[in-house]
Amino acid sequence: MIICITGVPGCGKSTIAKELSKKMNIEVLDISRFSIENKLYENYDDAYNTYIVDEEKLFSKIDEYIKNKDNIIIEGNFSHLYNKCDICIIIKTDPNILYKRLKERNYPYYKIFENIWAMNLEVLEDELESIKRPYYIFFNNNKEDIEIIVKNILEIINKG
Repeated sequence: MIICITGVPGCGKSTIAKELSKKMNIEVLDISRFSIENKLYENYDDAYNTYIVDEEKLFSKIDEYIKNKDNIIIEGNFSHLYNKCDICIIIKTDPNILYKRLKERNYPYYKIFENIWAMNLEVLEDELESIKRPYYIFFNNNKEDIEIIVKNILEIINKG
C-alpha cells in the first residue's frame, strides 16, 4: 500500500507521517529530501528559495525505489501527484496556526501568504479532482489532533 500525505508547508504532514509510520512499522519517504538527494530537480528558484523538481524523473525514481516494498508512506507537498497512491491524505490547519508555524520557521511573508492562499483556495483538492483521484482531508490544529488523525487513517486503511 502506498499512502501519500500532502499539504502546504507547516500543516503537520511530516509529523503525521512519522506517527503513522510508527503505528504501521513502515518507511516514510520525504519526497522533497528524496528529490534533492537524487538531484531530481531542474534548477533552484532563488526568489522562492526552493528547488524546481522534475516530476517525471522524480516519480520514475520513486517507482524504482519502492518496487520491492509492500508498504510505504510518501510525504510531501506534491506527493499527491504520484499516480500510484493507494490512499491520498490532505492535511490542513487553521490559517492563523499556519501563519504562526511558518513565521516560526522564518518564512518570508509572501511565502506565508502564498501557502495560506493555496490552502484556503483548495489548490491541492482541485489538482486531485482534476485527475479524479479520491482523497481524505484532516485538520491538524494541535497535538491532540495528531493521534486522532492517525487513528482515522488506520481505520480507512483497515476498511480497505
